[in-house]
Amino acid sequence: MIKTNWDVLVIGAGPAGAAASKRSVESGFSTLLLERRSLPRDKVCSGMIMGPWAWEALDAHFGVLPEGILTKPPILKGHKFHVPGCRPQVLEWPTPLAWRKDFDFWLVQKARTAGVEVRDKIEIKEIDGTGNPLRVLFASPDGEKTITAQWIIGADGAGSLVRKKLFSGISWEFSIPLRECYTGSLALEKDYFHWFFPRGRPRPRFNINHKGNCFLIEGSGIPELREDINRTLIEYGFDPSCRPEWRDGCMVPKLHNDLVSGAFSPAKGNIMLVGDAAGLLLPITFEGIGTALKSGVLAADSIRQAAQKGKASAPIYLSTLQPIIEQIRLLLAWQKNVDQTAPMDPTTMARLIKEAYERTLIIN
Repeated sequence: MIKTNWDVLVIGAGPAGAAASKRSVESGFSTLLLERRSLPRDKVCSGMIMGPWAWEALDAHFGVLPEGILTKPPILKGHKFHVPGCRPQVLEWPTPLAWRKDFDFWLVQKARTAGVEVRDKIEIKEIDGTGNPLRVLFASPDGEKTITAQWIIGADGAGSLVRKKLFSGISWEFSIPLRECYTGSLALEKDYFHWFFPRGRPRPRFNINHKGNCFLIEGSGIPELREDINRTLIEYGFDPSCRPEWRDGCMVPKLHNDLVSGAFSPAKGNIMLVGDAAGLLLPITFEGIGTALKSGVLAADSIRQAAQKGKASAPIYLSTLQPIIEQIRLLLAWQKNVDQTAPMDPTTMARLIKEAYERTLIIN
């Protein structure tokens, strides 16, 4: 039986939700973490833990990442960028690799051990953000229930219900990355993440990565690039007549421009959005684990400061979020520069793409 009154309610059990809930309970707040799906749940994602923001947040707030939750290979050597007409550009960047189902559940278990109440198979029905305390109606296998909380953190992903409730009447645009899993392997180095640009431009693109006894084809341009994918991968041993073991997809919110311009501020009153729900994916690579972990911690810390000052948490959170938004602004400008200078000769374009991807990895 779930109690009805909480200090902090976190909706969504991905990296952002796990970080926010763990940090909140460690700050002395009673914290409930709700997840729509049954745990552990998967997510369409490369599963690369890519940059300093992710590494530092894991080390500081969750401890050493167990090798047992990583794939085979567990650590990628880096990235290879394949542009027709030139040799692949190589970016050496050691990167842990995991299935998100395993990685996210490890984070949630860490939060649970710290004292967070975790419940899955919960469907949020209504959010009333006007009162004090805030009220949430949800449905579970045990029936419907209303609970109250002083603060709500929306960590419920790209299609965030919390965002829809917070900004009702606004329509959002999305891209739809797809993922296809095939049994076996290709004649590509398994310890590199391979990015392909078959039309000699930064987009559309697709990527290949190996995990255990399978390889995955991923990207938002897969339907458009189907013939290009088949033609490109034949030389690496791909059989175009082969059917994937499974395929799935997800949504990516197009919020970068609104975040940078200030047209969209991912917090109001005592409700905050973190991770994908806030659109905090880095341009170019669209890596989101680092920003999810970092924003989850920032949201929890803003609650602690708000409680001490007797003020709403949103202004505090939005202020501390500015360094992330500034990095998004800089990466958008870098992405625009690459788009405007390409297409050009393949070697130059491949170099520019490599430099752009490297730029997303070194931010700290």
